Amino acid sequence: MATPGMSWQQHYYGGSAAGAAKFAPSPAAAQQAGHCMDYSQDLHLKMSKKIAQLTKVIYALNTKNDEHESAVQALKDAHEEEIQQILAETREKILQYKSRVSEELDLKRKIQVLEASLEDHIKMKQQALTEFEAYKHRVEDMQLCAEAQHVQRIVTMSREVEEIRRKFEERLRSFGQVQVQFEKGKRLALEDLRTAHRREIQELLKSQQDHSASVSKGQEKAEELHRVEVEALNKMLEELRLERKKLIEDYEGKLRKAQSFYEHELDTLKRSQLFTAESLQASKEKEADLRKEFQGQEAILRKTIGKLKTELQMVQDEAGSLHDKCQKLQIALVTAENSVQVLQKQLDDAKEGEMALLSRHKEVESELAAARERLQQQASDLVLKASHIGMLQATQMTQEVTIKDLESEKSRANERLSQLEEERAFLQSKTQSLNEEQKQQILELEKKVNEAKKTQQEYYEMELNNLQNRLEGEVAQLNEAHSKTLEELAWKHHMAIEAVHSNAIRDKKKLQMELEAQHKKEKLNLEDDKNQLQQELENLKEELEDKLNSANQQIGHLQEMVSKSEQGLGSAEGLIASLQDSQERLQNELDLTKGRLKETEDALLNAESELEQERQQHEETLAAMKEEEKLRVDKMAHDLEIKWTENLRQECSKLREELRLQHEEDKKSAMSQLLQLKEREKNAARDSWQKKVEDLLNQISLLKHNLEMQLSQSQTSLQQLQVQFTQERQRLTQELEELEEQHQQRHKSLQEAHVLAFQTMEEEKEKEQRALENHLQQKHSAELQSLKDAHRESMEGFRTEMEQELQTLRFELEDEGKAMLASLRSELNHQHAAEIDLLRHNHHQELAAAKMELERSIDISRRQSKEHMSRITDLQDEVRHREHHISDLDKEVQHLHENINALTKELELKGKEILRVRSESNQQMRLEEMEEKYLMRESKPEDLQMIGELKAMLTERDQVIKKLLQKKKNNKSPTNRFVSVPNLSALESGGVGNGHPNRLDPIPNSPVHDIEFNSSKPLPQPVPPKEPKTFLSPPQSEASPVASPDPQRQEWFARYFTF
Repeated sequence: MATPGMSWQQHYYGGSAAGAAKFAPSPAAAQQAGHCMDYSQDLHLKMSKKIAQLTKVIYALNTKNDEHESAVQALKDAHEEEIQQILAETREKILQYKSRVSEELDLKRKIQVLEASLEDHIKMKQQALTEFEAYKHRVEDMQLCAEAQHVQRIVTMSREVEEIRRKFEERLRSFGQVQVQFEKGKRLALEDLRTAHRREIQELLKSQQDHSASVSKGQEKAEELHRVEVEALNKMLEELRLERKKLIEDYEGKLRKAQSFYEHELDTLKRSQLFTAESLQASKEKEADLRKEFQGQEAILRKTIGKLKTELQMVQDEAGSLHDKCQKLQIALVTAENSVQVLQKQLDDAKEGEMALLSRHKEVESELAAARERLQQQASDLVLKASHIGMLQATQMTQEVTIKDLESEKSRANERLSQLEEERAFLQSKTQSLNEEQKQQILELEKKVNEAKKTQQEYYEMELNNLQNRLEGEVAQLNEAHSKTLEELAWKHHMAIEAVHSNAIRDKKKLQMELEAQHKKEKLNLEDDKNQLQQELENLKEELEDKLNSANQQIGHLQEMVSKSEQGLGSAEGLIASLQDSQERLQNELDLTKGRLKETEDALLNAESELEQERQQHEETLAAMKEEEKLRVDKMAHDLEIKWTENLRQECSKLREELRLQHEEDKKSAMSQLLQLKEREKNAARDSWQKKVEDLLNQISLLKHNLEMQLSQSQTSLQQLQVQFTQERQRLTQELEELEEQHQQRHKSLQEAHVLAFQTMEEEKEKEQRALENHLQQKHSAELQSLKDAHRESMEGFRTEMEQELQTLRFELEDEGKAMLASLRSELNHQHAAEIDLLRHNHHQELAAAKMELERSIDISRRQSKEHMSRITDLQDEVRHREHHISDLDKEVQHLHENINALTKELELKGKEILRVRSESNQQMRLEEMEEKYLMRESKPEDLQMIGELKAMLTERDQVIKKLLQKKKNNKSPTNRFVSVPNLSALESGGVGNGHPNRLDPIPNSPVHDIEFNSSKPLPQPVPPKEPKTFLSPPQSEASPVASPDPQRQEWFARYFTF
């Protein structure tokens, strides 16, 4: 049974009950119970009841003690397990913090490595900028050199134009002097010819008078003898008449045969003349073909020069392509830098995410601090109230959950950091590989450029050697062809002179007048052309001088602009605009000069067409004259065959001998003079070819010099650009160094401030922790003492439990203090990491700003380089255009020289034709006078004797002809056809050999018009042939007309002239 007093008894006798509950009933209590039973049964019942109650109470107390002890042990076990968990967690946290510290150290090292790589990259950029500045300077030097070359070329062109004008004036003066000398020589030659002709006529008259006196004396003697012999002769006359009739009949038959034979020979002569005309045309065609071949060779040489120029342009284009490749590589570098910047931005974003996580972590830590404060309040309440233990356990569980969540977030953040570090390492390796690849590519490009330069130099040297060899071979071939053509033309000229020597006799005066009129007209035209050319040359000279002055002014202006542009890069665009304006002006001026040159070319073409028309008219008149002369020659031959009689034998023989001697002497002198002329012409031709070869070599050397100058200009311009690039790069590096120094100073100051703040925070927190620990210990001791004093009597049973609980609380408070210290340390570490991240972020922002400035400066430098490259291309186009213009001017000057040479050759030809006509007219007049003399003479008795001799000669001639015909039949040689009796036209033509003309075409630059050339004596008459004509056979040699005389041939000629 339970009574209400039990509770009081339990509270009052708590200590004794607790002691009895722990131990079994003692023997003293049993003895007392025995004594009680002796006294009375009532006491015994009461005592038994009380004992039963006490046993119940003790049992209940023992059960409660057991339950309380089991609960305390369970709490102890739970507390120990929690302590072990907390220790394990603290160990894990310590390890995590150590790993974080090591990771931060690794991050610092990586940051240092990245900063070093960035510095290397910046150095590489600076090197590239220096190279770019040097290239810019080189380009500017190239521009200056190109402008100087252009000025020098203009000066040289003006000098060459002045020299050409002077040479042309000197040639015109020399031509005028030669013309005056030619006219003087012509007058002197005409006077000499007239005086010589008068002397010859007087000598002939004297000889005729002497001969007539001797003949009269002989006649008187012959009359006396005649009277004696008349009777004997009368007898002989009858016999002779009979013989005469027979001889006349025989003679008439033979004459018919001879006439038919002579007509056949005349036909063959005409055919040979036609053949000679055709051969002349063929020779002219050959000359035209040779000229065309020479022009083609000149065109080939010009094409080779153009090819060399195109190859130069290809080399320049390759240099431009290499420069473009360098620019592309720079662009690739910029793209790589941009990718690095993007990755850095990603790193910054990741760091910002980490900062957000850290801020969240700080918020959680602030919540933890609030929870800790609550825990402290709960711990202070636990000292007063033990019922709050469960609440503390619940709060601990919630804090553990939050701690686990925070740890998981930290692990995620660490994983993200590791990923970002891996990406950063990958990017660093990428940047290093890109830098190495770029270096390798730059080295390979430099090697390729050097190899290309070497190969191009070798190729150009080989081509120049080949061109020199080709030029030498072509010059040798042209010299050989020229010598052959000169020999052929000399031979043809000689043959033509011998063949056409007896033509155009009576029309000398008309032709002279016509030629003089044409000469005067041509002279006037040439003088007009000369004046026009002089005026045009003077105008060109003035224009070129004006252009030179303007170009010099522009150069001075450009130099001033360049000196101004060195102060600031902004004035480059104005300079380029001024250069473009000057280029447009120069192009307009060049177009105007081209138009003027085209007008002069049109005028020259018109003059050439007029000259060609005059040539054609002159050739037509010559052809008509030749035909008329052929008809007249045929008529003369026929008349001479009828008229010439036996009376001409003696005088013809005398004249023949005299003429032969004169002809031999004149031939020797003429041959010697012709040989001298040929040698002079050959020497002149050789000199001209040597001059042409030297001019070509000079042109090649000039081209080489131009190539070298252009290469040197390109190198100087590249050096200038590199110098500019290095200057800009140095300036940027100085700015970067200043910024880095400022940043380092800021970083150091911030680090020092951060270290100081961190140290002060740690000291303050340590002080606070110590103060809190002291305060808590003091509170705890005071509370314990008050509890001991208050409950010493009533709570002795629970002392052990309270001590255990106090110990557990002490351990918990110590753990909480340690946790608080760890959390404070972690907070401080986080704050330190956040401040470091902020500093890094600021540093990256400053680096990004510096990179942006660098990129802007690089973009500006690229734009300037592009502008410089466009300017260089424009200047190169100007140089090419001017070179083309100079080549066109050279071609036009050559064309003018060729026209002048052609005009001089035509004048020389006309002078030679005048001399030929003069000589032929002298011969014709002489022959006419001789014919008149012989026609006016009377027949002589001596001629009768000669008739008999001629008859005998005719018989002998017939026998000889028969023998020759038999020999011809026996030999059957179709090539050589011998005719014993030459035609009378052969006496006039004086032809020897085949029917080809022996007349040479006029030789250029020949000194035929000199006064010393045979001006004192007249030209010789045609000489009879010293051997029978051979038709359709090639000429043996040029010296055949001067062969030694044969007696048999002299007999044949004597028989012919006695006919």
